[in-house]
Amino acid sequence: SYPGFCAAALLLAAAPAPAPRSWTSPHDPCYHPDGRPRHCLSEFINAAYGVAVNASHSTQGPDSDGNVTTLTDLHNPHNLTCWMAPRGPDAGDWVLTVPLGRRFEITYISLQFCHQGEPSDPISISVLKSMDSGRTWRPMQRYSSDCPGNFGQPSQTVAQTRHQETEPLCSDPRPLQRQRGGMVLAFSTLDGRPSSPDFDYSPTLQDWVTATDVRVVFHHVSRNAAPPPAPLRPPLALSDLQVGGRCKCNGHASRCRRDDSGRAVCVCEHNTAGPDCDVCEDFYFDRPWHRATPTNPNPCIACECNGHSNKCRFSMEVFQQSGRRSGGVCQKCRHHTAGRHCQYCQNGYTRDQTKPLSHRKACQPCQCHPLGAVGRWCNQTSGQCLCREGVTGLRCNRCAPGYKQGKSPLRPCIREFTHLSDLLKAECVSYCQPSQVKVRMNLETYCLKDYVLKLQVRGMERSGPWWQFSVSVQTVYRAGSSSHVRRGPQSLWVPDRDLGCGCPALHVGRTFLLIGAEEGERGWGPEESRLVADRSTLALQWREHWSPKLRGFRGKRNELMKKIFSPADMVLCEIEISEFYRFLLKKILKIKNGLISFTAPPQKTYFIQIETPFHIFSIIFCYN
Repeated sequence: SYPGFCAAALLLAAAPAPAPRSWTSPHDPCYHPDGRPRHCLSEFINAAYGVAVNASHSTQGPDSDGNVTTLTDLHNPHNLTCWMAPRGPDAGDWVLTVPLGRRFEITYISLQFCHQGEPSDPISISVLKSMDSGRTWRPMQRYSSDCPGNFGQPSQTVAQTRHQETEPLCSDPRPLQRQRGGMVLAFSTLDGRPSSPDFDYSPTLQDWVTATDVRVVFHHVSRNAAPPPAPLRPPLALSDLQVGGRCKCNGHASRCRRDDSGRAVCVCEHNTAGPDCDVCEDFYFDRPWHRATPTNPNPCIACECNGHSNKCRFSMEVFQQSGRRSGGVCQKCRHHTAGRHCQYCQNGYTRDQTKPLSHRKACQPCQCHPLGAVGRWCNQTSGQCLCREGVTGLRCNRCAPGYKQGKSPLRPCIREFTHLSDLLKAECVSYCQPSQVKVRMNLETYCLKDYVLKLQVRGMERSGPWWQFSVSVQTVYRAGSSSHVRRGPQSLWVPDRDLGCGCPALHVGRTFLLIGAEEGERGWGPEESRLVADRSTLALQWREHWSPKLRGFRGKRNELMKKIFSPADMVLCEIEISEFYRFLLKKILKIKNGLISFTAPPQKTYFIQIETPFHIFSIIFCYN
């Protein structure tokens, strides 16, 4: 706080002159004897001491007398050094500007006149301050023997409301205080302000007393009576100008010193930084910065990163969620740690419970077995790896009960079968050849087998090692030339083992798209004219959007068939030559052991020689 703010100005006449500006202190009161931080204040000094004052006249232009040092030198009442305004025209104002060089919290501003008696001329003075090194100015106080006439405001010495306490007041300063060497006009920045007892808790008043520059303006006042001749009028003469205050350190420093560049800076404590101790030091961002008060020093608190990071940031969202207790978020955690406080281990690492969390080796790599574990991830607390089926152990390095070591790296442990049903189930997995990918209905799938049928299963009955299904063929999309498959009721024969393993998986009452070979893996059924579906047959549950695709595929195949006229020379134009068409020609021409060779003459044609045990075909594919 600022004890004696008001008394400082009122007792100025009786008190000795303030000490010169000082930037050191023999003690540091920012901490209790036990090391706890506490509110502290920088030294109270005359901030104007030794500073050159700029004196200018409004009609004579700036810098009329730009380097006045007699007003701010060491004041000696027995050896006064007076500055006198040069004689000039009566009109215009004299302006004295004091640049303080940094932000101060000002307690008082005093002026000492060289003459001993009360001035006979009317007094009209304005005191202004700047908070931005002279770019803008704000009035703090006005003095006049006629406040309504000269400044348009009533004469008053006390602000009536708290809203008015940061507005300039106007009053008649006479009678001036008498001091050895001359009369003194003193302005106290907090005198007459209702909130002055609560200064440490009032940001409004703290801003009110803050200044980087001070300006005093002596206004010319005209009188109705004719003024005396200029030689008889006493000139403006001052012997001392003082600005009493403290470096603005926001309660976090007891000393103010010059840095290497000559600027005055606070020697910050409480883990604060900045010229005014108005920010927190790096890594001390666990709470937002606050000004120190007599009841709470508000030191900046370091982020809690468990020794794994020296960089953090403040998050207001985290601070609010924590009940306004902690808002620091650690950044760039080291030693394989992660999290807001670097309190977790990164993926692929687990906590070593034998070491403290702050230890640089608190997180160790997961020791997962390369074959028994799925990836290298493990539980960060227990270290348990994610094991494959049939594998157990913290590191997934042994087979679980009921399993034995296998030969496949994808299934390092296989089940030990104790029941016949388990054995049969495992055999079916290797016996069947189910499609593990989504079936794409394209021309290659369409031409993969000998017949493509849409049928509905009506019933089924066992017949020895076979199952006979009663089906209704709804559409024949493809069939061999010697096939007996027609639309309508048909019998479909499926081997017992194939059906038992679910290949194909047929169900009564459902509609399927059946894609198979007339020969199959077992030939025809019990009677040579019967149709067989075995484990090599695709039985796909019918989807309506397949219908237009299948009709389109049938049209493409028929178009190709029409271009083949005889087993002699022929021309097929505008057909893309690819491995698929080579396969398709074999299917169409029923070539089992034939050899197809391609040559490309310069006439932009492909000459295809097809040799079979019975025929030799020569086919020319031309292209543009």
